[in-house]
Amino acid sequence: MRLIVIWIWIITPCLTAFGQQNELDSLRQIVQRTGIPDSTKIMLWNEMAYAFYSIKPDSGIYYAQMARNLAEKLEHEHYQAVSWNNLGSNYWAKGADSLALKAYMEAMKIHTSLKNDLGAAKALSNMALIQYNQSDFLEAIRSHEEAISRFQTMSHVPGIYYNLSNLGVVYLSLADYPKALAAFFEALKLMPEEEKMLQANLATNIGLVYKNTGELDTAFNYQQRAYEWFEKAGNQQGLANALGNMGVILDQNKAHAKALIHFKNSLAINKEIGNLRRIGSDLTNMGRVHLNLKQYDSAYYFHLQAIQAYEQTNDLENGAMNYHLLGNLIAAMPPDFLPFESITPENKISKSLEWQEKGRVMALRSGAKPLLQEVYLGLSNTHALQNDFEKALFWHKKHLEFRDSIFNDEKQKELLRQQARFEFDKKEMLLKASHEKALAMGKTAVEEQAYKKQLIAGVFVFFVFFFLVVAVLYKKKRDAREREQEAALKQKIAETEMKWLKAQLNPHFIFNSLNAISDFILKHDPITADYYLGKFAKLMRMILEKSGEQTISLKEDLQMLEIYMQLEAFRFNGKFSYVIDLESGIDSDKIQVPPLLLQPYVENSIWHGFSKKNEIPGEIRVVIRKSGNGITLIVEDNGKGLDGPEPLKKIKNGHSMGMRLTEDRISVWNLSRKAKARVQHGAMDTGYRVELELPELC
Repeated sequence: MRLIVIWIWIITPCLTAFGQQNELDSLRQIVQRTGIPDSTKIMLWNEMAYAFYSIKPDSGIYYAQMARNLAEKLEHEHYQAVSWNNLGSNYWAKGADSLALKAYMEAMKIHTSLKNDLGAAKALSNMALIQYNQSDFLEAIRSHEEAISRFQTMSHVPGIYYNLSNLGVVYLSLADYPKALAAFFEALKLMPEEEKMLQANLATNIGLVYKNTGELDTAFNYQQRAYEWFEKAGNQQGLANALGNMGVILDQNKAHAKALIHFKNSLAINKEIGNLRRIGSDLTNMGRVHLNLKQYDSAYYFHLQAIQAYEQTNDLENGAMNYHLLGNLIAAMPPDFLPFESITPENKISKSLEWQEKGRVMALRSGAKPLLQEVYLGLSNTHALQNDFEKALFWHKKHLEFRDSIFNDEKQKELLRQQARFEFDKKEMLLKASHEKALAMGKTAVEEQAYKKQLIAGVFVFFVFFFLVVAVLYKKKRDAREREQEAALKQKIAETEMKWLKAQLNPHFIFNSLNAISDFILKHDPITADYYLGKFAKLMRMILEKSGEQTISLKEDLQMLEIYMQLEAFRFNGKFSYVIDLESGIDSDKIQVPPLLLQPYVENSIWHGFSKKNEIPGEIRVVIRKSGNGITLIVEDNGKGLDGPEPLKKIKNGHSMGMRLTEDRISVWNLSRKAKARVQHGAMDTGYRVELELPELC
């Protein structure tokens, strides 16, 4: 049985997804209200489709279709691609593989036409998952390898380790355990430490490798560890997967009653989610347990139900497994216990062979080696019961061939482990030797230099003493001057950061936000008030938390900026929309920038560009591009712009004071880091554009 965890990409229009049920209910009521801009509706529907895919896929499909239909009506290709991807994810969660594959192909087609390399690579990754589910293992491997190549070109680390993890899953189904473990451990090396959920999924799959290699205690420990992580995160699908895998291991350890409890709990969760593929897996495993308990009628019906589930998902491997198990079940029934009228002592063996032959044909189509090994053994045993020893011997030889091939893979895996351990130890020894050699050479050089100094000092003691006195006096004077400059710079940094903090806690923004919340409450709209208040509180908390830091990651800065634009867009009732365009290959987690660097320019666009403009919808574009060894950050809008050649000097008390403070912060940044950051801004034919260059960051 394949109780394997695979990863799926969800492409969403925003950085935040709504996971809590009360927030989903709030969104549902907000989006149904009149007056909401169409672009906002599409964004909210897609967020709801994303949130529902792991909770209630039927609802996710509904909202993804709503978003797709409206995006097609507005001819908005980007949102069409996002909607198709969300549709595919929800179909995948339901086990509707054919519909999911079609949806991902549509998403990839649109992303390719838009030259969105990242979106196309993610859609390709998801297509590989569906090919795996349909037992098209060769195509799945090709798709994953192509996706890995594309992500490596873009230096997109998450895309690489996601696909490595799923590639390991494919090799696991093919019983190529060395390649499976190699892929899993390579993914684990690239995976960030804080990604506990992804590590839980990897623990599940690594546990399956050890289960298949007979190391049951190690396998159970991995599954138990994964279960604890999934339980803390509230991930229902992960819990069901871990329960199912622990049940399989318990069944192999002859703890049938405990195994049955695990399978029943897993089945209850999968039925609530509506995942047909996992439902089929639980039914199959329950059939196995009932056979071990010699409850033949219950086992028979569980396998029949599993076959019906897998027929709907076109899962060749697991469908073949159930045909094979039904054949084994009929052969194992004692003559005095045949609960089905169609099965008699005379036709029992022929009925068994019919089911097993169906399983063999389907298993050959799936190409799953461990399954074929098991199918051939079943055919051999059944022909032996029929006293057809020639055929029994034929199928037994087939079984041994596949068993030996897997056993050879086991030996290869052990060799790979030993080789990897040897290479690690070898590299460690070489590094240690090089380090010791460098220390010894350094020590010798220091001693030689000291000897020369002593010799020179003995001959020219007077001159040395004179120059030392001069050097000490010069150094003291230079150090004093540097301390004065450093103190002045620190004072200027402190003054600038204090002015910046006051500017970020702008009374106008705070009072306007609180007034908006109050207005929703007075209008008896507590749901919207609660939603707005939650966003507002999160922004204030992030500003206060980051205010004491000179730099934060670009990712955190963009998160705060997006929440601010969401609040303002919501308060201005859709007068403007926004886009954050981060060039692929930029690692926003590693790049450090001053906190809320772009917020004053965005605020300027909103207040001077859109606050009184009603003719056409406003738009703000935030673009982050590579520029040599640094980055360039651009904020531009299609508003009315600012009049005059020097607008910042003319507006003393308006929102552009924040822009002046930002330029002061850039000046301090250049002084403290000896950098050459610069900012340029000015009105365009339509709108205003700010371009900020931060060199020497990457």
